[in-house]
Amino acid sequence: MSIRKSLTPILVTLVTLISAFIMFGLEANAATVNASSTAEIQQAINNATGATEIVLTRDMDLSTPINVPAGKDITLKGAVTITKKNTGIAVKIAEGGSLTWQDVKLDGNQLGTNYSSAIIDNAGKLTMNSGEIKNVKTDSGFVGIVKVRGTNASFTMNGGSIHNNKMSNQFIAVVKVTEGASFTMNGGDISNNTLTPDGSSGNNAAVTVEGIKGSSTMVMNGGTITGNSADFGGVLVGSFSTASTRDLNWSNSAYIFSTGKMTMNGGTISNNTANSLGGGIAVNGAGQLTMEGGTISGNKAPFGGGIGINDYLLSNDRGSYPESTWRRFFPTKVTINNGTITGNHAVLTGHKVNNDPYAENGVGGGIYVASQEVTINGANITNNTAGKQGGGVYVAAVPYRLQMGKTMVTGNTATKLGGGMWLCPTGSAKTAITNGASFFDNTAGTGANNNDTTAAGDDVASISKNDPATQTLILSNNGLDNWLVHWYEDGKIDNSYLGASNGSDRYPNTVNPPVDRGTLNGITDNISLKSIMSDQGKAAARTSAKVVVTGNKAPRGGGIGSNGEVDFGTSPINYDKIKLEVTKKWETDNNDHVTSVTVGLFRVTKSVIDGVVLKDANGNPIDTTGWTASQLSEAKIKQLMESGSTDYQQIDQVVLNDANNWKHSFVDLIKFNMVNDAQDTNNPFIYVVREMDSNGNWVQNESKANFGTQTIKVAYEIVTEATGDSKQTISNNVAPEEMTIEVKKDWVGKKASEVKVQLYKNGAPLGTVVTLNAANNWTTRFENLLVKDAGAANNNEYKVLEVGESNGEITINGSTYKVTYGEIDQDGKTVITNAEKPKPNPKNPPKKVKRTPKTGDANHVVFFTILGIGALVSLGFVYGVKRKYM
Repeated sequence: MSIRKSLTPILVTLVTLISAFIMFGLEANAATVNASSTAEIQQAINNATGATEIVLTRDMDLSTPINVPAGKDITLKGAVTITKKNTGIAVKIAEGGSLTWQDVKLDGNQLGTNYSSAIIDNAGKLTMNSGEIKNVKTDSGFVGIVKVRGTNASFTMNGGSIHNNKMSNQFIAVVKVTEGASFTMNGGDISNNTLTPDGSSGNNAAVTVEGIKGSSTMVMNGGTITGNSADFGGVLVGSFSTASTRDLNWSNSAYIFSTGKMTMNGGTISNNTANSLGGGIAVNGAGQLTMEGGTISGNKAPFGGGIGINDYLLSNDRGSYPESTWRRFFPTKVTINNGTITGNHAVLTGHKVNNDPYAENGVGGGIYVASQEVTINGANITNNTAGKQGGGVYVAAVPYRLQMGKTMVTGNTATKLGGGMWLCPTGSAKTAITNGASFFDNTAGTGANNNDTTAAGDDVASISKNDPATQTLILSNNGLDNWLVHWYEDGKIDNSYLGASNGSDRYPNTVNPPVDRGTLNGITDNISLKSIMSDQGKAAARTSAKVVVTGNKAPRGGGIGSNGEVDFGTSPINYDKIKLEVTKKWETDNNDHVTSVTVGLFRVTKSVIDGVVLKDANGNPIDTTGWTASQLSEAKIKQLMESGSTDYQQIDQVVLNDANNWKHSFVDLIKFNMVNDAQDTNNPFIYVVREMDSNGNWVQNESKANFGTQTIKVAYEIVTEATGDSKQTISNNVAPEEMTIEVKKDWVGKKASEVKVQLYKNGAPLGTVVTLNAANNWTTRFENLLVKDAGAANNNEYKVLEVGESNGEITINGSTYKVTYGEIDQDGKTVITNAEKPKPNPKNPPKKVKRTPKTGDANHVVFFTILGIGALVSLGFVYGVKRKYM
């Protein structure tokens, strides 16, 4: 068989496969068609039998809508401009149709569309990768420049820009998502669009996600919504109004509980302006927002510069509906888990609609809350401002409630009251004992040395309550990560309705001497407070906080303002409390001690202490028979802390000095450990204090440390009362001069297996006998030896002698050693040398040596050796010759 014949069937097969690939491959890939007019675009769409890419080759005018029917998968592509010439729809995508927009610019030419219509009317699938939609001008109602409607309708924006459009009417939006549709924004921008009201009604926003005739959704992963102005700013989620929602939804039972839902994972909503509510995002009526990330910044609105939330419960629309029924219809809910809300402003911005004419404007610079279903688990709420109340956050009224988790409120400013938080006569606040809040370093007034008497309450101010039975202030002194907060009065408030300073002195002169208020429980009268925390407590708060409220400003409530309720944390508000008093005692004749000491407060549970087994340096259990409870507790605490255990925790740090008589009271300490937000009454906390030396180390019981130029011996004593309160004393005595002797054993000659040594003080044995052997490297140390006894005229004399030695000799296991004691040098070191003494030889006569007679045997050995060597040489020669001639 020839090679040519063998290749023929292979070639035929290859040709067949290539032909099939070409035929089926062309069908699988999108067809590409050029178009130079809108008529050609429509013709290409009509002719498309599969995915089709229509490349636009020139700018063109549009006088009739471009229709994408069901079953069509079209891409419009080309860096050209389509200029709108009609006043109707520009592009219409039917349910089941798909259009991808790439590079194309749609110029609205200052023309709009009809009532309840759209520029791009999408009931199918619209994807925008790049390009522009701009210059639309419409005064029709219920219009969306991009309208996404129906449960099978979706709009995905990956890029491009929808910008510089103008709309004037109500129920309108640049991107209108309604009737169960969805919008996903991954990139691009919706920017610089202007929406103005029609007469007295606004009800418009740059983007609307409506709970109308079905539940619509928006997911924002990226992109920017910026520079827009409307009644509701950047994005409206839920309902324009409850009246319109009822009219549109309640005629069909399938729509009654429709919602608009937005999830923000990323992207930026910035520099938008709302005339009514929510400069960045407005969550109204049937709206629900979950924020997992992204940034809301630089927006403006009278109510909620960043985010405005309103369930309309207190509006006239509610009529006679019970509260529970109303909340089913309008379940306004916001959950913020992460993200940044910064630089927003609550100020009067212009036209105001659908709000109580008697309500104050300019509230809630970052967030305005008018709902019971608002939770902030994590967020950075920073540098926002409000014209009236609540620079960072504002809760509108009773019965509205805000739940916040692990919150740090710091660095906020109020010009009048409550730099950190202000509560109006109907406002309430509660901080839980764990996962609650830490307030510190906020400012009311100018902050100049805290002498501004025109303001009050650097950290918290609360006005006398209208209904003391239901409205109250509860502030735990247990801050984040369990560090203590010390609450002190800071100025006083007059009797005006919203409150103002009455001109009283500020902290620390408001109450002289200042009184730590501990946990404030059930405060219903005027009160203004300053929080004092240790630097360590502040650092712990910064580390553990999930919600950070900082840098915000308002006349009242720089960080947070509330006419409703703000709750921090979820664990118990009320709990059993104890007190610990610590006193520092110096020796009466010690006038050279340091002028202040730092004392730390530590806590550990009883169950942990009970589990500690006291052991000596060798790991052997210690006999504690006869020990007092204080000695036992202190020893266990010492062992626990020195082991590096994390079962104990520092929760406060104070300074003791002459000014406070070397005393401090830690008040309202949590008595029992918490398990599942409940007190475990079988497992109380044990609190102890520790003193810090000049090197920054915590000094344990019965230990010495440097305090300034002195070496001090520190002792702690605990007296616990039946109530659980305790009094703890720190005794500081100048430590007498001490020395250490280190003994080393050297050997000359044979070593014994061990020796025993005894320390002597002034000729008398001191302590126990110590064994030296190879296991301890023939070395031991005698420590904490007094150089001079109290009241003695002369120094003590110490010696270390070998047990059993006499007259410089010792016998061990039958061997006699000469013992030499070295002097104790200036470092306290000495050497004991044992040299083995030689044993005497016995005096016996020398043994006779028997000589062996000479014989010829030796000559025979030499002869046979020479003979053997010769034989070997001969054999080697013969072998070499044989190899040569083989």
